Amino acid sequence: MKPETNQLNKAKCGFTLLELMVAMIILTIAMSMAFQAFSGTIRGWKRGSEVIDGIKHGDFAMGQLMAAVNSTIYFYNPRKTYAFKFDKGSSGGLPADMISFVTSSSAFMPADSPFAEGPHRVKLYIDDEGGEQALFAVAMPAIADDEEFEDEYDVDPILVSRVIQGLEIMFWDEESEDWTEEWEPENSIPERILLTIFVASSDEKEEPIEFSRTVEIPVAKSVKEKLAGPSITSGNSGTTSTSGGAKNTTIINSNKR
Repeated sequence: MKPETNQLNKAKCGFTLLELMVAMIILTIAMSMAFQAFSGTIRGWKRGSEVIDGIKHGDFAMGQLMAAVNSTIYFYNPRKTYAFKFDKGSSGGLPADMISFVTSSSAFMPADSPFAEGPHRVKLYIDDEGGEQALFAVAMPAIADDEEFEDEYDVDPILVSRVIQGLEIMFWDEESEDWTEEWEPENSIPERILLTIFVASSDEKEEPIEFSRTVEIPVAKSVKEKLAGPSITSGNSGTTSTSGGAKNTTIINSNKR
């Protein structure tokens, strides 16, 4: 075989530089697409896990909150001892409301808390914890004043949840038949409220998960009926209601004090 023929055959068996470059570009594009698909799958799986965890945590926290509110206790007295207290706020772009009320529920209370087994005032609010918003609770005696008790005894708040970074309370207005952010009565409790908690994601780009529940406070309906009704005395329940205005009225649940 001639030398020229051997060189020609060798040239036909190899790849040109252009062919190698095209092959490398195609391989790079294919690997990039595969990596993006894999990364998208991982992000979707991670976000799905966060949503599931958020739903579980949010449902549990909402259940605790509803249990506490549903067990609200109210007695009228001039000192406003059992009044429902509310303060509107916001932080980090999310609602950060504060509510305080007297309840017989042990929700949010540690097992060793002295307030877990009896009526107590609980205060729920959003505050900074390690640079991030979190839901906190403070428990105190039912007859205590919030600010005076916290200042006098230097109370340590209870961390309820780090993932709950927003709390919003709305009140039902019967006149406008709509929800409102305002709560004017200073010595009463609302009949119907809308509770919303915001469970934040670890990814700042993701919107927080919202959980909303409408709660009709049982004792509020009884208060309204007794204020509107005639004088009633019941020896079995130990409950009295006197017509002529709220100042002369003692409301239900006297056997729990």
